[in-house]
This record gives sequence, structure tokens and C-alpha cells, in this order.
Amino acid sequence: MAYSQKEIDDIFNYVCGEIEKGRALRNILKDDNMPSTSTFYQWLDNNEDKAKQYARATEIRADIIFDDILNIADDNVNDTYTNDDGVELTNHDVIQRARLKIDARKWVLSKLNPKKFGDKTDITSGGEKIQNTPTTIQVEITKPNED
Repeated sequence: MAYSQKEIDDIFNYVCGEIEKGRALRNILKDDNMPSTSTFYQWLDNNEDKAKQYARATEIRADIIFDDILNIADDNVNDTYTNDDGVELTNHDVIQRARLKIDARKWVLSKLNPKKFGDKTDITSGGEKIQNTPTTIQVEITKPNED
């Protein structure tokens, strides 16, 4: 299907807006009247401004996912329950589910933006390759004075 420039701009703005809300591109492009994945990527390849807009939208999505992690971690609703005897117990299923949600989001963030959210931080070389230069130690042995 051929799209007019206005249609491309409208669709592209819609897609970026949805990404900024946290949706995945694959899911957005499944919506009605959306282009194919290959068409969308052609739009990115052919327009540097659209590529920058898309990159910015994905950065915002990563920040939203980060905020989701904090919200999940802070949510303690249903972490405990009261059994039939009136004893308050920990609901381990709810806590494990929250842990799974957090771990999945952390993994996604580490892939979406490894420099910002990755596990390894290089603080010694600024990203430059560290040269393996041999270290030379020179030792001079002298006789002690016989005074």
C-alpha cells in the first residue's frame, strides 16, 4: 500500500507516541491500518529525522520501564493475607511474581540501553580499548657498603 507523506507522518507520530507509553513496536504494528514492519523500517532508513524521533521514543520507553520497576518494587498490596484463623501470612506467590516482573524488565532495559542500564560499567577507559602493554620493572642490585 502506498502512503501519502501526511499518512506516513501521522502513522509515525502515532507509533512513536505509543512507544513512549511503553508499547513494543511489534505490537503497535499489529493494530489496524498499520504498515508492515519492513515498511516502517524503510521509513526509518529513508528519513534521518524520523530515525532520531524513533530513537528518542525508545529512550523514553526505557525510562518508563525503569519507572515501572520502581512501582512494582514499591507495591506491597497483597504481599500478606490473613488466613481463616486470623493469622497474617506472607503471600510468597505475589512476591515471586513481582520479582519475575522486575527481573524481566531489568533484562529488557539492559538490552535496550546497555550503556545506561547494563550490568557492566567501564569506569577506567571511557569505552576505549585498554592496551595490553607489558610492564617493565628494572631492579638494580648493589653491594652493601662495608664501612
